[in-house]
This record gives sequence, structure tokens and C-alpha cells, in this order.
Amino acid sequence: MTDMNELKGKFLNTLGTVAGKTRGYAEKAAEKAKDVARIAKLNMELGAEKDTIEKAFLEIGKLYYETHKNAPDGFFVQLCDEISLANDNISKILSELDDLKSGLSSKDCDIEVEFTEVTVDTPEVKVATEEDFVKEGSDGEDIPEQPEEKTE
Repeated sequence: MTDMNELKGKFLNTLGTVAGKTRGYAEKAAEKAKDVARIAKLNMELGAEKDTIEKAFLEIGKLYYETHKNAPDGFFVQLCDEISLANDNISKILSELDDLKSGLSSKDCDIEVEFTEVTVDTPEVKVATEEDFVKEGSDGEDIPEQPEEKTE
């Protein structure tokens, strides 16, 4: 009888140990899941802040160009010239499009063509790249960025 009670006690003791370890692993998994969720949230916030900066830089650039396009300083001369050339090319292309549209609509034919206006000043949507995210190892620690190796 004592052997049965002893066996029962050992079984319950082992069962308690297994339950305790399982509970410990579950708690660690829950903490890890919270950390992963926090990393994802922080990466999203990081992306949003970078987008805010990008938009501000674009606005600063537009304002600088508008106020200094006739007399840019130093390095900005080349950039302002590039913008002016691109604007001139856009004007030429739009003029050619208008000529083609009016030529097509004035000819006598049975085909009707509908044109839609194309806008040029639409802001670019920035897509998050791998560089925008914090790299994490299997242990949850951030992986330091390695400088790129030069291949020749």
C-alpha cells in the first residue's frame, strides 16, 4: 500500500513540475509575443515619423525652389536648372498632347476618343524598405547593422 501511495506522490510531484514548466514557457511565450507586437508597432511609428520628415523636406524644397528659382545659390543652381528643364519639357509635352487631341477631334471620322487629364504634381508614395525596420535575432535582441562589403 505504501508503494502505491509513494508512486502516486511521485506521479503528482512530476505532474506538478511539468505543469510549472509549461506555465513558465507559456509566460515566456506571452512576453515574447508582447515584445514582437511592440517591435511591429514601433516600426510602424518609425515609418510614420520618417514619412512626416519626408513630406516636410519636400515642402521645404518646393518653397525654396519657388522663392529662389530665379537666383539659386551654389549647389542649388544645378537642381533648380533640372527642375526648370523638366517643367519646360512638361509644357512641351502638354502642348503636343493638346495639339494631338484637337487634331483628332477636328477630323471627320466615326471614332470617338475620350481623353483624361494627367496630373504631374502627385506626391510619391514611399514604400517601407528593409532598412526602415529594426532587425531582430531569434533571441529577441536587435541585430547591429553591418557595413556593406564592397565587391570589386
